[in-house]
Amino acid sequence: MKRENYVGKWRLLLVLSLVVTMLAACSGDSRSELPPLAEDGTGKIRVMYWGEEEFLLDYGTPFHVMYPDMEFEVVPLAELNSSIGPDDNYIEKWSEFIKEKKLDVVLLNQEEFKKIANDGLLYPLDALIRDEQYPIDDFHPGAIDTLRQMGGNSLYGLASHFESAALFYNEDLFKEHGVELPRPNMSVNEVLELAERFESKSNHAKDRVNGIHSEYMSPGRMLRSFASMAGLQFVDPKAENIVMDSEAWKTLFIQYAELVKEKKTNFIAPNKQDGHANGFLEGKSAMLIADLWMMDNLRNAQLNDQSNKKKTFKWNIVSIPIDPAKPDESQMVRFGGIFAMMKDAANKREAWEFIKFSAGPEMAKVHGSFSSKLTTRTKYQKNLWGADMGAFTKLKPSLSPSLEETIGKHNISESFIEQIDQSIYEAIQSVVDGKKSSEQAYMDLLPELQKRLDEARIKEGKEKDKPKK
Repeated sequence: MKRENYVGKWRLLLVLSLVVTMLAACSGDSRSELPPLAEDGTGKIRVMYWGEEEFLLDYGTPFHVMYPDMEFEVVPLAELNSSIGPDDNYIEKWSEFIKEKKLDVVLLNQEEFKKIANDGLLYPLDALIRDEQYPIDDFHPGAIDTLRQMGGNSLYGLASHFESAALFYNEDLFKEHGVELPRPNMSVNEVLELAERFESKSNHAKDRVNGIHSEYMSPGRMLRSFASMAGLQFVDPKAENIVMDSEAWKTLFIQYAELVKEKKTNFIAPNKQDGHANGFLEGKSAMLIADLWMMDNLRNAQLNDQSNKKKTFKWNIVSIPIDPAKPDESQMVRFGGIFAMMKDAANKREAWEFIKFSAGPEMAKVHGSFSSKLTTRTKYQKNLWGADMGAFTKLKPSLSPSLEETIGKHNISESFIEQIDQSIYEAIQSVVDGKKSSEQAYMDLLPELQKRLDEARIKEGKEKDKPKK
């Protein structure tokens, strides 16, 4: 995890410390269902996080501005992961682990949060928010509602930041090739149609211009990303059948395969780190879908080019392609980690003070002023390097299950995704080699993926039938 800009963060926190201290006077409100903190400000919070150092950098140090005598005991996520075997039920082992460790606060991803909240393991926050008048009106549009929906219409956790992506584009290349600029709320098909209009003027790979670039992603991973943005699923909710037999899927596959064949996007074999040349940073790609870090990469690259008197290019961003049926959400937008309180936490007041601080206005001002995180309280999100951050913050997380979530729910190994990527790579390679048309490659791919899924399910069934040691 990158740790750039943290010196600036803590300087800002010093400026904000008076504001933070004012909030401390509101803790332990007499209307709250929780008891107040100790008068001397001491207390203890047992929290699960990536690691102790990361926790102190991200949240512990700023929280100590408010409560300098509060003690944290951090349980690393790696300790949990190492305790879970390949044949174990993740949620069952998770529950056993947090009970054994007597945790107060846990960090959860979206899939974990949905499952664990609905299993009754977390403490509801709605009454605390109402009674203590904790502000939630300035959260990212739909964020609180989405968290409530994940918890079965109750709020069991808060997220301080979220992860998102944007469509970056090279304005100079668009003007040079006479192609209209990308616009917000484009569909995946419309973006790929734009990419098709970039005819390279060179047969040499080092000089070729791509319509859209995938950076390090293999064809399978790239197609999965496009499918996610388009709201297309690979498998049914029971993970029994491949559900790619549709006109929408056929169109997407053919469009992408033709782009690869015509060398209008890069082509990388699975598990390889080649093919990055002629990328967006080099000014050789018209478009790129990337997360927030690309803004830092672009700024640093162009500052370096300017110092070396190299030509720079004008770039901009718009929101990522969407599913027109659900234009305000995307599976590419996800909460960056949800803090929740355990229902049987020993230190509930301390835990609640930490959770509301982690997602509060002060941390939002910090996150929103730097390029490492997107704050869920979007009114504090500052524009960076002259770009409108609305491209990142416009969409809300989708509640549609991801491929990983669906197969995980039915205990199918994640190696199945690697098999999907390999099959897609081989299908598109056959198109590139001229052995098959894009349509034939698509038609042949469907039974191949179904066979892979059937094998994965049979393997999982055999694993279940094995006697437990």
